[in-house]
Amino acid sequence: MYGVIFEFLRDYVIERHGGKETWQVLLKDNGHSAYKQFFPVAEYPDEEIVGLAQSAAEALQLPLPVVLEDFGAFTANRLLDFYHMYSDPGWKSFEVIENASGSIHDAIHKHNPNRKPPCILARRDSDSLLVIHYQSQRQLCDVAKGIVRGLGERFDEPLSLRETQCMHDGAEKCIIEVSRGTDS
Repeated sequence: MYGVIFEFLRDYVIERHGGKETWQVLLKDNGHSAYKQFFPVAEYPDEEIVGLAQSAAEALQLPLPVVLEDFGAFTANRLLDFYHMYSDPGWKSFEVIENASGSIHDAIHKHNPNRKPPCILARRDSDSLLVIHYQSQRQLCDVAKGIVRGLGERFDEPLSLRETQCMHDGAEKCIIEVSRGTDS
């Protein structure tokens, strides 16, 4: 996992859940110095981000999926800002999602061919319905759902999500239906 995601998690904990002291406690609980720095383009083991997220959920006394989805929503703006060169200024939520695997993940992958991004395939069934197929060995579909919600907030588009199958329930991939519009 790229260090930029750890930076986003740090910002999430600091801004929404108790400040710098809470982040330092989470770092210590996971065997790091309270002043551990993660470098944005460096890679870190997936287990480290999972451990920090689990510790955050325990500290907040919230289920891990709730924390991961909220983190995803928080992260959406930051991801678009950080990777702005891979997106088009005219895109809205559906276009960003449709291009996440193609232009965004593929461009990032060119710089690090060993990275294992999620496979995200999005199919637009209509102007108001997008179906996402998400598959990843990390099984961070809750983060993906949060990112979708965050995109809706960023672009001021009411989005509703319905997960029809999930890897956490034994499925090969997650399928998430995203409806756009005021009547959703």
